[in-house]
Amino acid sequence: MTYFLLLLSFLAVAVTQALAGGRQIALCLPGYALLALAAVLSWWPARRARIPHAATECLLAAVVFASYIAIRALFSPEEYLARRDLFTALSGLALYLLVALNLTSSRVRLLLVGGILALALADCAIGAVQFFKGLNFMPFPFLPRPDYGPRASGFYGYPNHFAGFLEMVFLMGLSVAVWSRCRAWIKLLVGYICGMCLLGMLATGSRGGYISITIGLLVFVLLSLVLIGKLGSGRVLGLLLAGIVLVGVVGWGVRQVVSKSWLIQSRAGETLTVDVTRMHLWQAAGKQFRLNPVVGTGSGTYLYYGRQFRSPAIHTDPVHVHNDYLELLAEYGILGIVAAAMFLETHLRQGWNSFTRRISQRTSQELNSNSLALTIGALSAAVSCLVHSLLDFNLHIPANVLVAAVIFGLLASPGEGPEVAGSEEDPGWPAFLRLLLPVLGILIAIRVLPTAPAEYYAEQTRTILSDWHRSVSAKPDIEIEALARRGLEWDPRNPELHFAIGEANSAQGDLATDPALQEAFDKRALEGYREAVALAPGDVRFILALGRTLDNLRRFSDSDPIFARALVLDPNGGSTHASMGIHWIEEGKFTEAAAEYHLAEKFGAWQAAKAGLSRVEKELKAKGGGAQLQPGSPDHPK
Repeated sequence: MTYFLLLLSFLAVAVTQALAGGRQIALCLPGYALLALAAVLSWWPARRARIPHAATECLLAAVVFASYIAIRALFSPEEYLARRDLFTALSGLALYLLVALNLTSSRVRLLLVGGILALALADCAIGAVQFFKGLNFMPFPFLPRPDYGPRASGFYGYPNHFAGFLEMVFLMGLSVAVWSRCRAWIKLLVGYICGMCLLGMLATGSRGGYISITIGLLVFVLLSLVLIGKLGSGRVLGLLLAGIVLVGVVGWGVRQVVSKSWLIQSRAGETLTVDVTRMHLWQAAGKQFRLNPVVGTGSGTYLYYGRQFRSPAIHTDPVHVHNDYLELLAEYGILGIVAAAMFLETHLRQGWNSFTRRISQRTSQELNSNSLALTIGALSAAVSCLVHSLLDFNLHIPANVLVAAVIFGLLASPGEGPEVAGSEEDPGWPAFLRLLLPVLGILIAIRVLPTAPAEYYAEQTRTILSDWHRSVSAKPDIEIEALARRGLEWDPRNPELHFAIGEANSAQGDLATDPALQEAFDKRALEGYREAVALAPGDVRFILALGRTLDNLRRFSDSDPIFARALVLDPNGGSTHASMGIHWIEEGKFTEAAAEYHLAEKFGAWQAAKAGLSRVEKELKAKGGGAQLQPGSPDHPK
């Protein structure tokens, strides 16, 4: 049973990462299903091993933190928007408890770490193709990668998330290679994988990754020096000399790689520069926090408030804060930060206490230890992950959350050797926590997995629409509406499915030549958009689509307040002002349209502004008015 739980846990991590890191809810659910099965099976009679009493405080802190995230998600203003955090909190807690309570022997834990190292090697192979070929290569064609040029991203679609994974795996592997009691050939193999992870980290071009892995390495070196202090002076000098040679060789190799890549040189040179874009995102999170300081504005709501409070200098959609702590503060308030601080403090303290206790019990002849290697690696990886979270949103990516759950599970319960089946349990809270895991598995099966069919159809429609928007020559698939309606049979409260129905009908209306047919399609699109807005009233995408459809139906008295609402929700969005310009053109108000297009240009929608201003000028010329935009005037398109 132990090895079966180990297999399920590894497969959950591997499947989630292979599906683009679980960037959409549909891509998370297969891994979460595996975790639900493992959690239920954890209450197998033969698995009732003794729980270390020292782990109780960490386990309780983890349960409190995950429970607060889940409860706040359940009471967030938009249920669908909060699902990602709810599902991730429940599944991350399940894997954490599996590692802390069931996978407690050093041998089993080393196998789990070894599996994740093998996964990292496969990631690096994919990253090498992306880096050297300069292609947006992905192993699965149905999961396209955004254009990041030659920056490596592995299975992930985003290089920074790949870097967040590699830094944790590299430090865990390095500790196993140096301090474990594995055979020499295993250590050499792990060391090779660590070298590949380091090269992969460089190829990501992630400045936050460069900083965090450096600090994680510093923690590893400091812990190693404390451990080396147990040796005699002669062995200390030998190890220090070997360490200096190793660092020198690695540094020379890194320098050679950097010197041959303009991308890595430029990214590394900007590592310590101030990122103004991130600072603007952080300022928006601060404004959002002040709306509800105690419990925050709700799960996932930075997607809305990031747009509402965005700086004019932010031209892309501010989906995340690029700082996990500020996003937690804005969405979950002071209570969320307090719960997170309790979780981190108890686990880091437990890891340090385990480290000091173990080295005090060892002699200079028995310094290497598998459990000690895992503790050193977990402490170093945890610090690296926490530092990177200051600059990115790695802990909002399900695949990285699961890896972090493994690391903190290692810290919570050090694992004093093989479990003894049927041994006596500790009384009180630990027995409750053991019962919590199968209950959690049942909860995931009841609450999370039933959404899978609807999310499957939503992902299909999203992929088709994405392909259509990327290729202007492609025609919208007439099956989109059929797929969306199948999904709505499973989950009628999914706004993405209603939006897909609106988009499919709107596209068909644009292609129709018969005015009556156009009107029929637009009315069906209007129904879909209205349902989407009712379920997600803060999403400016849905609101703009609704306003555009009302304009197509010449219902300007209804669309005027809709567009006004969009400007309130996204006052500095270039695409929002460009849409507003189209709205005024449809109404024949060209002066207002020109003003909106100038704002769109100011806020980064340059192409849309240029095309819109040209259209305004043509309309004015066609009317023969004297208010044409003259070349060189402020109103003339650049």
